[in-house]
Amino acid sequence: MIGITVRFFNSLSRYANGGKPQFPLLLKEPMTIGEVVTMLNVPESEIFLLLHNGRNVMKGFGFNSGIENEHVLKEGDILAFSGPVPFSRGYGSAVV
Repeated sequence: MIGITVRFFNSLSRYANGGKPQFPLLLKEPMTIGEVVTMLNVPESEIFLLLHNGRNVMKGFGFNSGIENEHVLKEGDILAFSGPVPFSRGYGSAVV
């Protein structure tokens, strides 16, 4: 078993486990980032930023830029998912 932590921010918090924005996730075997994204049912098209241990694993900037799916997760890793942050380019204009 491998234990990781998953965090959801902004618009992606609706995918959080029972409404908790941060929760532990036990994996039966080592899995890649892409496998965990699929397992959590988070559409890649809604991911604006994905961090693996604080490192950006997006192939580009913003929505639909792709994810570096091949990274294998290890014990203690943290995956943080985020939609666009208010006042970021993802929104296109200031949110009031």
